[in-house]
Amino acid sequence: MYKNILVGVDGSDSAQRAAEVAAGLASATGATLHIVTAVDEKGGAPSDLPEGMHPLSPGERAEAIARQVAESLSYKGTVQASPAPGKPADALVQVAREIDADLIVVGNRRVQGISRLLGSVATDVAHHAPCDVYIVKTV
Repeated sequence: MYKNILVGVDGSDSAQRAAEVAAGLASATGATLHIVTAVDEKGGAPSDLPEGMHPLSPGERAEAIARQVAESLSYKGTVQASPAPGKPADALVQVAREIDADLIVVGNRRVQGISRLLGSVATDVAHHAPCDVYIVKTV
């Protein structure tokens, strides 16, 4: 069945729900769960930090989100949490190729209305994924 399940997270409730579904699928199949957050290298750092604190880089922020989601899940199997460079859909497809993913799990946030016509992460992943895609109904 599934050996590598990949889920994309961004700190949203939709992504959290997708991660919970991915963890359930990984638990049922004994798969390794890969939790990935895309890194926007162009994201600016906050300028209003207290004195003595330095801002996290975009990569550090992405890694923190992925690890926080991993820690919030009750999955007891193998979990890998990491950042991935690029736009969300591109990053997920690239990581899926790198880890030979059997399944990519994404939430359906922004799949309705005009966004559906202009594109969304779920739609882009579904069109370009090298494996099965599970789109979790989260809204």
